[in-house]
Amino acid sequence: MATQRLSRVMTLAIQKFDRSLPLLNRTVPMENIMANHVPAGVPGVMGVLKGYFDAAEIPLARLAFVTDQGDPVKGVPVFPDRLFVQQYVYVRADSDIYSLADLRGKKVHVPGYFITASLWHRAALQEAGVEPQEVEWTTSIPELDDRQSLPDGVKITYVPSPYLGMERLLDGTADCLMSEATPPVPPDQRDKVRRLHTNAQELQKDYYKRTGFNPIVHVIVATNEALKAWPDFGVELCRAYDQAKAQAYQWLQNERTNTIPLMRGYLDETMDMFGDDPWPYGLGPNRAEIDQFLQYAQEQGLTRRRLVPEELFDERSLSYQFTAKMEPGSEPGGGVWPGAVV
Repeated sequence: MATQRLSRVMTLAIQKFDRSLPLLNRTVPMENIMANHVPAGVPGVMGVLKGYFDAAEIPLARLAFVTDQGDPVKGVPVFPDRLFVQQYVYVRADSDIYSLADLRGKKVHVPGYFITASLWHRAALQEAGVEPQEVEWTTSIPELDDRQSLPDGVKITYVPSPYLGMERLLDGTADCLMSEATPPVPPDQRDKVRRLHTNAQELQKDYYKRTGFNPIVHVIVATNEALKAWPDFGVELCRAYDQAKAQAYQWLQNERTNTIPLMRGYLDETMDMFGDDPWPYGLGPNRAEIDQFLQYAQEQGLTRRRLVPEELFDERSLSYQFTAKMEPGSEPGGGVWPGAVV
């Protein structure tokens, strides 16, 4: 790719994961791009939509929504965050709820109705035969955009809460919590909460075997203005994330750098199930999943029409061929040093 001289440095707002850390600590060189760490949620979303950043990591649901609205951003086929949601469904220990089907007519708390994890949760709920209109929803945060509207028959009550919402389950405001991470529970109340799915790990493996989906929750986007100023901006972001993921894969394979005692077995199991690229970038290996997500987005009222995956992305960046692979084993003496050439 030919080097292009720019009149300014492009700014990229991202979260801190093992697959993005090399961009923040500059062990992957990015000429003309400055990576900035921002906390999850609103800062990256609003920062890129208001033009404070040239590119940012935002929720996949948000990209679908702004694409439908015609906002001036395009996705880059890099997916920094994924999440199996079966492990994040909680009920009270004394509850008579033992399956998703039992949630019909119940009060369910989610961090936000249109956050990406909640769309994946509702898809699982519908697969169990329960429609969103059959649940009474509460949320920790209000919806972020006045242009969003709810489908007919869906009722939501905003109950200001800590984001993950465990407090609403403990105080009885909700019968079930569907979250996007493991919420903290005070030690003296841990016996009052249980996961709805006692076999969540097996359910998640079965879900992947059935669908091939490792559910995407975040995607990189760039502003149309930045892509016009530097047509290869999206391609360069793909290259940088590809190299960063290669470093993360190498680091992970030295299980002695990790404090999880049984990490080697987990790594081997991961490769047996997911292959040599368990965290794939690019539209090709993710097209079926994104297409299904866009179906959910229309059905659940996030978008007004049925989008197709290609509409979400910068066309030029779709041509990038990702190469990072995970190879089993690590070098004796400690594995890969930060900044290693990969």
